[in-house]
Amino acid sequence: MFKKIFCTILLILITSSYAASEINKTQFVVGQESEFERLNPITLKNPQTYRLAWNIFEGLVGLNEEGEVIPMIAENWESSDNKIWTFHIRKDVTFHGSEIFRSKARPVTAHDVHYSYTRFCSSEAYWAWLFIDSVKGCAEYNSGKSDKVEGFTVIDDYTFQIELIKPEPFFINRISSPTISIFPKEADYEKNKNKWGIDIAVGTGPFVLFSKNDNEVVLHKNENYWDKQRIPQIDKLVYRVIKNDQLRFTELIRNKIDLMVLPTQLFPTVFDSKGKLQEKYKNFRLKEIETFNTHLIGVNTEKVNDVHLRRAIFYGTNRGEMVNTILFGYADVIGGTIPSGMNGYVSPYAKLYDPVLAKEELKKSQYDGREITMLVHELANSELIGQIFQKHMLDIGIKIKLNKLDYNSVIGRMVKGEAEMFSMFAEIIFSSPEPLLLNLFSSSKIPVPNFWHYSNIDIDNRLEWLRLVKDKKMSVRMAADIDKEIMRDVPAIFLYRQKQVIMFSDKFTDLKVNAHNHYMLEALKTAE
Repeated sequence: MFKKIFCTILLILITSSYAASEINKTQFVVGQESEFERLNPITLKNPQTYRLAWNIFEGLVGLNEEGEVIPMIAENWESSDNKIWTFHIRKDVTFHGSEIFRSKARPVTAHDVHYSYTRFCSSEAYWAWLFIDSVKGCAEYNSGKSDKVEGFTVIDDYTFQIELIKPEPFFINRISSPTISIFPKEADYEKNKNKWGIDIAVGTGPFVLFSKNDNEVVLHKNENYWDKQRIPQIDKLVYRVIKNDQLRFTELIRNKIDLMVLPTQLFPTVFDSKGKLQEKYKNFRLKEIETFNTHLIGVNTEKVNDVHLRRAIFYGTNRGEMVNTILFGYADVIGGTIPSGMNGYVSPYAKLYDPVLAKEELKKSQYDGREITMLVHELANSELIGQIFQKHMLDIGIKIKLNKLDYNSVIGRMVKGEAEMFSMFAEIIFSSPEPLLLNLFSSSKIPVPNFWHYSNIDIDNRLEWLRLVKDKKMSVRMAADIDKEIMRDVPAIFLYRQKQVIMFSDKFTDLKVNAHNHYMLEALKTAE
């Protein structure tokens, strides 16, 4: 009898202790707009999944809130000629503990960096285009002509070297996003292949994957995170899929979730006539962030091959009306490719909307009144953009037919070159204008990411010259001039850079988001 009583008391004590520890743990719940992609770094392409994945995975370098490149897994790097880049890997970084290792966790070495970067050059990798025209041997590996990437070399266990095809002073700005992250070679082992990205996702970041299903992903803080100054104070992150905007907002107000990105259609509900948070929402905070994003209307220059027609479209688009109507002013009108503030970039565009000039350009064109089809989709106000744009074009005499497909189908049609025009948005993974322009407008980048099939030999040559410019400020100025020249050919009508408005519980402070739209939730704290 005594033994039974003792065991019962012990069980109660253990259970109570566990319950108390669970109660004391802090959790932060994010309302997610769409389902999650597979958490495989080489195939990730949905910006909404980045919000989650970038707390698991990290790259060699990163970007702080001020837009400066900072060391991450690489503690430092150097290049004397901008062609050979040497990265020194931290010796205190470990992968998250996982069943894929024989031990609970293991150190990250240059061999893991070599493996990860090689996978990013593979034919399976969505992001291979980042390196194909830049890294020596990446194109050959991608096409199956070689079994290795010649430009990737392990010097020793903690030194990794990249040899480029040509010098590139801005190479570090190609890899400043967590998109190009480091993950273990065990991901490719036969026993793990089918689980990788679904049940297993192992990186070096401040949070560890705990569970994942179609509707919810749970991350736990990484107690062994390498940067001891940045070990998370929040114990658990929960990402919950709530597709309906109004329902997601209701869950926020009911304190069932702690954060959501505020959709523009809810702005009149949340803000008063002065643009301030309404009194009834005083228990919430707002954070306005400016990321390297762009919303645009792309043009396939082979299908819409009349430059005067494209210029008419450019000048006939009232971007300001779109910003005020769709986003209540929460965006910056842009005329070109480069987001304001990117590595010191200052926009040279003044007047963009000019219906008189648009009609003059239309008269010079061979346009015969036919309908031009533009693809729209369900994300990022694409359909509403299309409807406003359709009206703008009708005002100057151009007929636009809207064809709504799902987002992935639009991407597929763009890649195949089947779309005449398309509404699209992007979170830009570069942190300087030069690699952005080289990738979007070099003729060698047709069809991905040069979706517009834009080809101009003079522009190709001028873009290549940027590789030789060592002065960063001069390089950015030259890139701005090139971008302005490209826009005279109108391969796309860049509309605006949206300012994201994040609404979150006042129980938390220190929410940090950088220009890559990387939610650095390890910095998040509970309010005093």
